[in-house]
Amino acid sequence: MIGAPIDIGFLSTTGRPIEEPYLDNAVAWESEVAVLAGIDEGSRYPFMQVVIGTTLYWFLADKTTLEPITLSSVQAAIDVAITDAADIYDAENVEDALAEVMGYAMALAAVIEALPIPPISKTITLPAGDSLTTRLADAVETTDYPTGWVLTAVGDNTMNLQIVHTLTGREVSSITVKVTDETGKRWLTPKRDAYSGIIENDETLIIEGLAPNYDFPLTIILMFK
Repeated sequence: MIGAPIDIGFLSTTGRPIEEPYLDNAVAWESEVAVLAGIDEGSRYPFMQVVIGTTLYWFLADKTTLEPITLSSVQAAIDVAITDAADIYDAENVEDALAEVMGYAMALAAVIEALPIPPISKTITLPAGDSLTTRLADAVETTDYPTGWVLTAVGDNTMNLQIVHTLTGREVSSITVKVTDETGKRWLTPKRDAYSGIIENDETLIIEGLAPNYDFPLTIILMFK
Protein backbone atom coordinates (compact mmCIF):
# COMPACT_ATOMS: atom_id res chain seq x y z
CA MET A 1 0.00 0.00 0.00
CA ILE A 2 1.39 3.34 -1.06
CA GLY A 3 1.20 6.47 1.16
CA ALA A 4 0.84 7.13 4.87
CA PRO A 5 -2.04 5.53 6.81
CA ILE A 6 -4.87 7.85 7.89
CA ASP A 7 -6.31 7.62 11.41
CA ILE A 8 -9.93 8.70 11.24
CA GLY A 9 -10.79 11.26 13.96
CA PHE A 10 -7.24 12.57 14.32
CA LEU A 11 -5.44 15.44 12.67
CA SER A 12 -2.86 14.11 10.25
CA THR A 13 -0.54 17.05 10.95
CA THR A 14 -0.40 16.73 14.77
CA GLY A 15 -1.91 13.37 15.60
CA ARG A 16 -4.24 15.05 18.12
CA PRO A 17 -8.02 14.38 18.22
CA ILE A 18 -10.07 16.60 15.91
CA GLU A 19 -12.54 17.47 18.74
CA GLU A 20 -9.78 18.57 21.12
CA PRO A 21 -9.88 22.33 21.94
CA TYR A 22 -7.46 23.78 19.47
CA LEU A 23 -4.00 24.73 20.60
CA ASP A 24 -1.10 26.08 18.60
CA ASN A 25 1.20 23.10 18.46
CA ALA A 26 0.35 22.05 22.03
CA VAL A 27 0.54 25.61 23.46
CA ALA A 28 -2.02 28.38 23.78
CA TRP A 29 -2.57 30.73 20.86
CA GLU A 30 -1.11 34.19 21.30
CA SER A 31 -4.05 36.16 19.87
CA GLU A 32 -7.31 35.99 17.95
CA VAL A 33 -5.43 37.05 14.83
CA ALA A 34 -3.12 34.07 15.22
CA VAL A 35 -6.11 31.73 15.60
CA LEU A 36 -7.84 33.01 12.48
CA ALA A 37 -4.60 32.76 10.53
CA GLY A 38 -3.68 29.33 11.87
CA ILE A 39 -7.00 27.46 11.62
CA ASP A 40 -8.44 27.09 8.17
CA GLU A 41 -12.02 28.37 7.89
CA GLY A 42 -13.15 25.07 6.49
CA SER A 43 -12.02 23.35 9.68
CA ARG A 44 -13.99 25.67 11.96
CA TYR A 45 -17.55 25.17 13.26
CA PRO A 46 -19.86 27.11 15.62
CA PHE A 47 -18.84 26.77 19.30
CA MET A 48 -15.53 25.18 18.39
CA GLN A 49 -13.16 25.96 21.27
CA VAL A 50 -9.67 27.46 21.20
CA VAL A 51 -7.33 28.55 23.98
CA ILE A 52 -5.91 32.08 23.70
CA GLY A 53 -3.51 32.94 26.51
CA THR A 54 -5.24 31.64 29.65
CA THR A 55 -8.78 32.10 28.34
CA LEU A 56 -11.01 29.60 26.57
CA TYR A 57 -12.82 30.99 23.52
CA TRP A 58 -15.28 29.58 21.01
CA PHE A 59 -16.30 30.46 17.48
CA LEU A 60 -19.71 32.03 16.94
CA ALA A 61 -22.04 30.97 14.15
CA ASP A 62 -20.20 33.03 11.54
CA LYS A 63 -17.03 31.00 12.27
CA THR A 64 -14.95 34.19 12.13
CA THR A 65 -15.87 35.74 15.49
CA LEU A 66 -14.26 34.49 18.72
CA GLU A 67 -15.91 35.08 22.08
CA PRO A 68 -14.68 34.19 25.61
CA ILE A 69 -16.54 31.39 27.34
CA THR A 70 -17.48 33.24 30.51
CA LEU A 71 -17.77 30.40 32.98
CA SER A 72 -16.47 31.04 36.49
CA SER A 73 -14.67 27.73 36.43
CA VAL A 74 -12.81 28.76 33.29
CA GLN A 75 -11.96 32.45 33.74
CA ALA A 76 -10.53 34.21 36.74
CA ALA A 77 -11.68 37.77 37.43
CA ILE A 78 -8.28 39.11 36.43
CA ASP A 79 -8.74 37.54 32.97
CA VAL A 80 -12.08 39.28 32.32
CA ALA A 81 -11.62 42.62 30.58
CA ILE A 82 -13.97 45.53 31.37
CA THR A 83 -15.53 48.03 29.02
CA ASP A 84 -14.99 51.40 30.70
CA ALA A 85 -16.87 53.73 28.36
CA ALA A 86 -17.10 56.48 31.01
CA ASP A 87 -13.38 56.20 31.80
CA ILE A 88 -14.09 55.62 35.51
CA TYR A 89 -11.44 53.01 36.28
CA ASP A 90 -7.70 52.83 35.99
CA ALA A 91 -8.18 49.04 35.96
CA GLU A 92 -8.53 47.04 32.78
CA ASN A 93 -9.99 43.85 34.27
CA VAL A 94 -12.70 42.89 36.76
CA GLU A 95 -10.40 41.94 39.65
CA ASP A 96 -8.47 45.22 39.59
CA ALA A 97 -11.71 47.20 39.15
CA LEU A 98 -13.19 45.54 42.24
CA ALA A 99 -10.02 46.37 44.16
CA GLU A 100 -10.44 50.03 43.14
CA VAL A 101 -14.06 50.09 44.30
CA MET A 102 -13.18 48.45 47.62
CA GLY A 103 -10.37 50.95 48.15
CA TYR A 104 -12.75 53.87 47.66
CA ALA A 105 -15.34 52.23 49.97
CA MET A 106 -12.80 51.68 52.74
CA ALA A 107 -11.52 55.26 52.46
CA LEU A 108 -15.09 56.59 52.65
CA ALA A 109 -15.87 54.38 55.67
CA ALA A 110 -12.81 55.77 57.46
CA VAL A 111 -13.94 59.35 56.79
CA ILE A 112 -17.46 58.61 58.06
CA GLU A 113 -16.13 56.88 61.18
CA ALA A 114 -14.00 59.94 61.99
CA LEU A 115 -16.96 62.32 61.81
CA PRO A 116 -18.34 63.56 65.15
CA ILE A 117 -21.60 61.95 66.23
CA PRO A 118 -24.40 64.54 65.98
CA PRO A 119 -26.59 65.07 69.05
CA ILE A 120 -30.08 63.56 69.15
CA SER A 121 -33.15 65.22 70.61
CA LYS A 122 -36.06 63.15 71.97
CA THR A 123 -39.33 64.46 73.39
CA ILE A 124 -41.67 63.01 76.01
CA THR A 125 -45.16 64.46 76.43
CA LEU A 126 -47.06 63.56 79.61
CA PRO A 127 -50.77 64.43 79.94
CA ALA A 128 -52.05 66.40 82.92
CA GLY A 129 -52.49 64.46 86.15
CA ASP A 130 -52.31 64.81 89.91
CA SER A 131 -49.54 62.19 90.05
CA LEU A 132 -46.85 60.76 87.79
CA THR A 133 -48.64 57.42 87.82
CA THR A 134 -51.75 59.05 86.40
CA ARG A 135 -49.77 60.87 83.74
CA LEU A 136 -48.03 57.65 82.63
CA ALA A 137 -51.32 55.72 82.48
CA ASP A 138 -52.62 58.20 79.91
CA ALA A 139 -49.39 58.50 77.88
CA VAL A 140 -49.28 56.56 74.59
CA GLU A 141 -46.10 54.96 73.25
CA THR A 142 -44.93 56.38 69.89
CA THR A 143 -47.41 59.27 70.18
CA ASP A 144 -46.26 60.71 73.54
CA TYR A 145 -42.83 59.09 73.84
CA PRO A 146 -40.46 57.16 71.53
CA THR A 147 -41.25 53.62 70.45
CA GLY A 148 -39.50 51.00 72.55
CA TRP A 149 -38.96 53.27 75.56
CA VAL A 150 -40.31 52.24 78.98
CA LEU A 151 -41.53 54.91 81.40
CA THR A 152 -42.34 54.10 85.04
CA ALA A 153 -42.77 55.88 88.37
CA VAL A 154 -40.16 54.59 90.86
CA GLY A 155 -39.02 55.02 94.46
CA ASP A 156 -40.79 56.40 97.46
CA ASN A 157 -41.41 59.70 95.70
CA THR A 158 -44.13 59.11 93.11
CA MET A 159 -42.75 62.02 91.06
CA ASN A 160 -39.53 60.12 90.21
CA LEU A 161 -39.69 59.26 86.49
CA GLN A 162 -37.57 56.33 85.28
CA ILE A 163 -36.87 56.22 81.55
CA VAL A 164 -35.34 53.16 79.88
CA HIS A 165 -34.42 54.30 76.38
CA THR A 166 -33.03 52.58 73.29
CA LEU A 167 -30.08 54.87 72.50
CA THR A 168 -27.27 52.50 73.39
CA GLY A 169 -23.97 54.24 74.06
CA ARG A 170 -25.56 57.70 74.26
CA GLU A 171 -25.52 59.96 77.32
CA VAL A 172 -27.97 62.72 78.21
CA SER A 173 -26.37 66.16 77.88
CA SER A 174 -29.36 68.30 78.85
CA ILE A 175 -32.98 68.06 80.01
CA THR A 176 -35.61 70.74 79.47
CA VAL A 177 -39.00 70.59 81.21
CA LYS A 178 -41.97 72.74 80.15
CA VAL A 179 -45.47 73.00 81.60
CA THR A 180 -48.36 73.97 79.34
CA ASP A 181 -50.74 76.07 81.45
CA GLU A 182 -53.30 78.77 80.70
CA THR A 183 -50.53 81.26 79.88
CA GLY A 184 -48.69 79.04 77.41
CA LYS A 185 -45.58 76.87 77.73
CA ARG A 186 -43.73 77.71 80.92
CA TRP A 187 -40.05 76.76 81.12
CA LEU A 188 -39.28 75.26 84.50
CA THR A 189 -35.98 75.72 86.31
CA PRO A 190 -33.75 72.68 87.02
CA LYS A 191 -33.12 71.84 90.69
CA ARG A 192 -36.14 73.96 91.60
CA ASP A 193 -39.55 73.45 89.96
CA ALA A 194 -38.50 71.26 86.97
CA TYR A 195 -36.83 68.42 88.88
CA SER A 196 -34.67 67.91 91.94
CA GLY A 197 -32.00 65.63 90.50
CA ILE A 198 -30.94 63.22 87.73
CA ILE A 199 -29.49 59.71 87.92
CA GLU A 200 -28.11 58.06 84.78
CA ASN A 201 -26.90 54.48 84.35
CA ASP A 202 -26.35 53.28 80.76
CA GLU A 203 -29.79 53.31 79.09
CA THR A 204 -31.66 53.99 82.34
CA LEU A 205 -32.37 57.58 83.38
CA ILE A 206 -34.22 58.73 86.51
CA ILE A 207 -35.55 62.28 86.75
CA GLU A 208 -36.16 62.87 90.43
CA GLY A 209 -39.00 65.04 91.72
CA LEU A 210 -40.44 65.79 88.28
CA ALA A 211 -42.51 69.04 88.36
CA PRO A 212 -44.23 68.17 91.66
CA ASN A 213 -46.30 71.36 91.90
CA TYR A 214 -47.95 71.29 88.47
CA ASP A 215 -51.11 69.50 87.36
CA PHE A 216 -50.69 70.48 83.70
CA PRO A 217 -49.34 68.65 80.62
CA LEU A 218 -45.57 68.26 80.70
CA THR A 219 -43.08 68.38 77.84
CA ILE A 220 -39.67 66.83 78.55
CA ILE A 221 -36.95 67.41 75.95
CA LEU A 222 -33.91 65.14 76.28
CA MET A 223 -30.71 65.93 74.39
CA PHE A 224 -28.32 62.99 73.90
CA LYS A 225 -24.67 63.23 72.94
